[in-house]
This record gives sequence, structure tokens and C-alpha cells, in this order.
Amino acid sequence: MSRTRYLDAREPRIEIVPMIDIMMFLLIFFMVTMLKMIDTSGIKINVPQAATAAALPKATVTITVDKSGELFFEGQPAAADALTQTLKARAAQAKLEVLVASDKDVPLQSVLRAMDVARAAGVEDLGIAAKR
Repeated sequence: MSRTRYLDAREPRIEIVPMIDIMMFLLIFFMVTMLKMIDTSGIKINVPQAATAAALPKATVTITVDKSGELFFEGQPAAADALTQTLKARAAQAKLEVLVASDKDVPLQSVLRAMDVARAAGVEDLGIAAKR
């Protein structure tokens, strides 16, 4: 009698729970991947080229200088004094690595002003964005 039980035909069924788990994993994977691909600043600049440019670890903070010489922090225009105070507050919480990204047509004085803002906030790790 027990043998007939194992030989009975069963209805095939699709397990839905493992498929939902896989779909959730794929959704999260693609969301994280897309977030890494999006430029967070939203400011269009043409970064200068350098033959010896080297890839650096991702900076904690990026200060952007547009063609008119205006400073941007996290995609928003920022005055030099206010930016210094913001950087000081962040530097008190954790070590800051600042990247200055500017358009290639920006005068050197504007780039140096952005660097001075970071230095005034006590930032020691400072880099300038360039492409090869």
C-alpha cells in the first residue's frame, strides 16, 4: 500500500517564493548599480586633460567650479564663507577628502579660491579632477 503512494502522479507546481526572492535581489542589484552610474552634481563642466592623471579613490566631497567661476557644493551654489563652515562641520565628524572639479576654461584664480576654501576648513586631502 505504501508503494502506491509514491507512484501516484502529482500535479506539477511552480514555487513562487524563490522566484520573488530572486526578483527582489535583481531589483536591488540594478538599483544600486544605476545609482553609481548617475552623476550626482548635475553641473556640466569639461574637465581638463593631463597626461599623468591617476585614478584616485572616490572623494568624500566634491567642490565644483563652473565656467563663470561660481562654487557649487552638492549641486547647489555656495558662497565661500558658507562652504568653509559646512566643510568644517563635516571635517569635525569624519576625515574629509575633497576633490575640486572645474571646467578647463576656468581661470586658475577660481580654482585656487576653491582650494583655499577647503584648506580654511582644515582639509588636508585635496585633489584636482582631470581626465587622461
